[in-house]
Amino acid sequence: EVVETIGKYLKKFDFTQDFFSKDQALDMDAFAKRFHVRLYKFKPSIIYYLDNSIRFGFREAVDI
Repeated sequence: EVVETIGKYLKKFDFTQDFFSKDQALDMDAFAKRFHVRLYKFKPSIIYYLDNSIRFGFREAVDI
């Protein structure tokens, strides 16, 4: 899952591929060491749609 996520990140921000050599393994350690960041997975149990133009404080649960 981590390798797939890093691959999607590198595809979306293709200029970041220049920071890695072609033969370098794409793993979380190499990614974190190079960019000094961590990736987090956000998995909500419930999401609310908020719209104050309907009325103040309007919210509706969205199925996920």
